[in-house]
Amino acid sequence: MPTVLIADDEADHRDLLTLALHRLGYDVVTAADAAEALSALTEGGVDAALIDVRMPGLSGIDLCRTIRNDPRIESLPIMVVSADVQRQQIMTALHAGADDYLPKPFSRAELTARLESLLRQCPAPALRSASAARMAMLAARQSVPERVELPASIRRIA
Repeated sequence: MPTVLIADDEADHRDLLTLALHRLGYDVVTAADAAEALSALTEGGVDAALIDVRMPGLSGIDLCRTIRNDPRIESLPIMVVSADVQRQQIMTALHAGADDYLPKPFSRAELTARLESLLRQCPAPALRSASAARMAMLAARQSVPERVELPASIRRIA
């Protein structure tokens, strides 16, 4: 499964996003600031990043610029997540290297759609196939009935 970095200084926001992404089948790495995020990203294994704009120290916008200037992680898909919906802030984030901008509050469906889109655009073939496998797993999970009646022979064993 793809691994997503969540960089947000608000613990509640990190927890909410982590829960939502875990339910969707993603692995998650979290960071409370840009320094932690950069450390996690340069260790490798992260397939996409969700970055808040306002963080202590280096802002999310500056973090985007730093990522785009580091040859080891420059192609990482980045989605900026922020409560600031001013057009200028969105344009600044996109010019800094963000691939998408998701305004808070958002629905889980919108997060899912945007993240899937972001990962499909990723050039790594392994990631595209992992995303396709995850989508197939979710589709299979939706087709399983709420309650399954076990045959009598199995019920005796259980």
